Amino acid sequence: MLATFIRHFNSIWLSAVAIFLLLLLVYPDLVTRDSIAGLLEDLGAGALIIYVLMSLTRSLLMIPCTPFILAGAITFPDMQIFIMVISFIGIVVGAFLVYSFPSFGNYDQLLEHKYPDKIAMLREKMHGKYSFWIIAGWSFFPLVPTDVICYVAGMVKLPYKRMVVPLLIGEIPLVSTYVFLGSEIGEWLRI
Repeated sequence: MLATFIRHFNSIWLSAVAIFLLLLLVYPDLVTRDSIAGLLEDLGAGALIIYVLMSLTRSLLMIPCTPFILAGAITFPDMQIFIMVISFIGIVVGAFLVYSFPSFGNYDQLLEHKYPDKIAMLREKMHGKYSFWIIAGWSFFPLVPTDVICYVAGMVKLPYKRMVVPLLIGEIPLVSTYVFLGSEIGEWLRI
């Protein structure tokens, strides 16, 4: 059941987004600055707790971290450093899961099916002396899935520390940018 859900997660997610966008077209006042502020006020301190729990557990379903970073920065624009720390912890937890337990929820089969060429190319290059730079560069580039590089590092038995350090170095500019942009959007929504 969980494997089926994970396999179809992107379809479910895109359907939910499409339905939400359709609702916004029909009911444009559904999501306004006031409604968002009201929701956050209703949740109070619980909003931060929910955000932290979601950021740390999102890797169990292999959901990309970008939406969570942006959502956190938009929701809590005055807590940029905290959002960055939680985001990096979530990235490390996700990397650990993919690196150490690639068969969880048949995620290894999903990656092998979706990205066979990238995995083959990375597997070959990860044995060389440039593995640090390959991981850092891959992590820096926002259009490629970071989980693939973690999966391949685990496959080639690269020590976890040699994988996670360049991963975090590559993610620093992206996470910083997402937090800054999200905070600006959050401030704009509260005007």
